[in-house]
Amino acid sequence: MSDLAGAAHWSGSGYAQHSAHHRALDEWFLARHRPAPTDVVVDLGCGSGEFSARLAALIPDGRVIGIDSDASMLAAASRHQAANLTFLQAAAERVDEVVAHSSVDLVVSRAMLHWLPISRYLRCFQAVFRILRPGGWFHSESGGAGNVTALVELLDEVAAANGLPATPPFPDAGTVFDLVDAAGFEIPQDGVRTVAQRRPFTREGLIGLLRTQAGLSITRYAPDDAAEGLLDAATAKVDQLRRSDGSYDQTFVRLEILIRRPAGT
Repeated sequence: MSDLAGAAHWSGSGYAQHSAHHRALDEWFLARHRPAPTDVVVDLGCGSGEFSARLAALIPDGRVIGIDSDASMLAAASRHQAANLTFLQAAAERVDEVVAHSSVDLVVSRAMLHWLPISRYLRCFQAVFRILRPGGWFHSESGGAGNVTALVELLDEVAAANGLPATPPFPDAGTVFDLVDAAGFEIPQDGVRTVAQRRPFTREGLIGLLRTQAGLSITRYAPDDAAEGLLDAATAKVDQLRRSDGSYDQTFVRLEILIRRPAGT
């Protein structure tokens, strides 16, 4: 997101109800880089904790630390209980202030980075670098350039009608490549790439996405008492998002990062 972005006001319980489109891609994400059985893993921007809990179940001899800046997300995540799973509150770019330096084998991040202004990316990548052990990996997926274009156009219509700024652009792979390089990471072939995905939605599911996730790109700029009206206006336009095949499926573009702190650093 751009430097104009304000603070997003999440509902952890609402997000948990409408995050199935992310969970459907969990195996796709894990197939690229699975944690080892004894790894210490940080889930950066853990949200309502479903993926953190899955990681904890995958590595019963390891440990998972879920990090999120939003109290309502952490409240929703607290229902996931495991001996090797803990949750901490911190901003993504301050994770090195709550997790010991050089103590983590793997940092993962799902659908979080695009909620940060691009000016905070380098600080975030530097913080991740610091908590990783030498040779440790950072694996992230978030919105990239071209993500949910039809949905962005709908939200921009609502924003313009209410005197609010347009949705900031999603970052491109080249910009992010240069930032992780500046942070000191080793970047393998295809270490920073974009992947287009068609994600299935019912009409009701797409409304849930609008109201609990995507709509925050405009409500974050508005007074709290205006948020519900803005979401109602976006919901009223949902049929604009119906595809020519009659479905409400959406095209996501994911910016995937799989990079390593060099051994010996």
